[in-house]
Amino acid sequence: MENFVEATGTSVDIAVEKALVELNTTRDKVEVEVLSKGGLFGQAKVKVVLKDNLADKLGEFLNGTLERMGLVSRAEISEDNGTIYATIKGDDSGVAIGYRGETLDAFQYLAATFLNEQKGEYKKVVIDSENYREKRKETLTALALRLAEKSVRLRRKIALEPMNPFERRIIHSALADSEIAGTESEGEEPARYIVIIPKGVELKDNRPIKNGEREEHRGGKNNRKDRRRDDRRDRRDRKPRENRSYNDEVEVEDRNVYRGYFTEQDDFVKPSVQGGPPKYKSFGGNKKF
Repeated sequence: MENFVEATGTSVDIAVEKALVELNTTRDKVEVEVLSKGGLFGQAKVKVVLKDNLADKLGEFLNGTLERMGLVSRAEISEDNGTIYATIKGDDSGVAIGYRGETLDAFQYLAATFLNEQKGEYKKVVIDSENYREKRKETLTALALRLAEKSVRLRRKIALEPMNPFERRIIHSALADSEIAGTESEGEEPARYIVIIPKGVELKDNRPIKNGEREEHRGGKNNRKDRRRDDRRDRRDRKPRENRSYNDEVEVEDRNVYRGYFTEQDDFVKPSVQGGPPKYKSFGGNKKF
């Protein structure tokens, strides 16, 4: 379909109305050029041109990308208050989400890059599938509140894993009005992360602990390494024991001499008395000597 229409009428307004009907659009989506105002013996003539619709262009771009990926899902486009919303729907829409929304974030990056290259008004874009964005927001909000309480209880800063800007904004917003903890971002993209900082308590250590790590005094990873290191040091400091064979004669506290051996715990063990000849078991049965 052509993106413009020329129409005539007894007045400019009537000619424009005819053109809008033919283009199946509204007045705010077109540009009007008046070719003739008409008069007593003539009609008005206008040229009505459709404005570039960024939302429609973005829809074509996203659906073309989905098709080249071999997916049957398609993007449904809507626009509200200067933001373009693209919702991917279809039997394989889960593929468009990816692990922790990584594929969805890639789609959003591509969409933002595409819109920035277009001439016209700046538009914000949000790509979603299977209501993933809202579900992720609920999960991260609950995580932020839980870690804020943990940071106060432990009196330690807590560092979260690297997140994209969308997820970092959720954490910041969740604790923006918190009275017990605040947030700050550290690191560089793409490894930028959030640190939750407790309020109203004296920090035990200014270094943040990673989310999921235990504290050292609670038997954490570092503490286990320290214990193993101490054990090795203790073993090196021990005096070497005399090498004793099984049949060594040893004088013990009762001043009697016994034949036996020492265990690793330095316990002296006397050999058990075995009655009769030794017996051996083999694949062929019991064999006696």
